[in-house]
Amino acid sequence: MPKPVHALKILASVELGNPAADCAHFGICSVSVLSPKQWAVFKPRHFRHAKAMISVTANASLRFEFPLESMRADTKTEFFPKEGFRVDSTAVLPCLITRLLRISNIAGSLPGIYGISLLTDTLVVELPL
Repeated sequence: MPKPVHALKILASVELGNPAADCAHFGICSVSVLSPKQWAVFKPRHFRHAKAMISVTANASLRFEFPLESMRADTKTEFFPKEGFRVDSTAVLPCLITRLLRISNIAGSLPGIYGISLLTDTLVVELPL
């Protein structure tokens, strides 16, 4: 698994689901930047909510690191099965995040099923841009 291109990792709140279906189904529906203080006290409001560190890898993938300690069990079961992380439709990242990551402002993930890795109590998903 490629390492991030640079040390920059964005702390974020991620809403899982398909943006084309009002966040029903699968994928990344929305992403919001969290401050370090917000990150420290984050509690998922719904099983579709999780926190993640977001970065860009050397092979131009968007890397999401989802800490298990703050993830609900039903979130893990529903969105992170052994078959992989499912993305139903392309999601475009907010301009603030694309600017912070130094990537195109039209960057988004493509539909598909992507591998999930477990690294020290963190689920890692890499989505091609």
